Amino acid sequence: MKSVYARPAAAAATIALALALAGCSDATKKEFGLEANPPDAFQVGTQAPLSLPPELGQLPAPNPGEPPPQQVNAAQQGANIVSPQSALVTPSAGTTPGEQALLQQAGPAPQGDIRAEVNQNALVASKPQGVVSQLVGSGPAPEPVVNAPAEQQRIQENQALGQPVTTGATPQQSDQSPGLFERFLNLF
Repeated sequence: MKSVYARPAAAAATIALALALAGCSDATKKEFGLEANPPDAFQVGTQAPLSLPPELGQLPAPNPGEPPPQQVNAAQQGANIVSPQSALVTPSAGTTPGEQALLQQAGPAPQGDIRAEVNQNALVASKPQGVVSQLVGSGPAPEPVVNAPAEQQRIQENQALGQPVTTGATPQQSDQSPGLFERFLNLF
């Protein structure tokens, strides 16, 4: 005999489970398949075509557990394509004078770990502040932003006085708001 309370209990359990899953972290959502998990673009590559030597007796001996000799590592191939050294090669006889001028204006090659540095800075900037950081008003300070109207006024004043545009400090504004604790202390 079924209990009268079985259906409402099942409904309540379903709602509680749905709310619990909705509050999960991104890693948990990806694990349960609730969020898309696309492959890394640098890790996706095509397989090398099969090739047959002219004489079958020239086949190399197989090495179990090793990748085929004609297969190229997709990550290494992608890194080679986007590396600055492949783009900023020394001008050869086949480059036009326009291409040579463009490469000279591009300047020196960037440092080797620039992509990792940019990714790390973006990761730090995108992390939400914790509860304590919000209360105290600490955490990573956002980059200052140029105050556009004040900068325009400074440039116009320099031009009117005949001074270089670079004279004076660039006015900046910060988007960081004080925390609850800091606002409380400002009352006194």
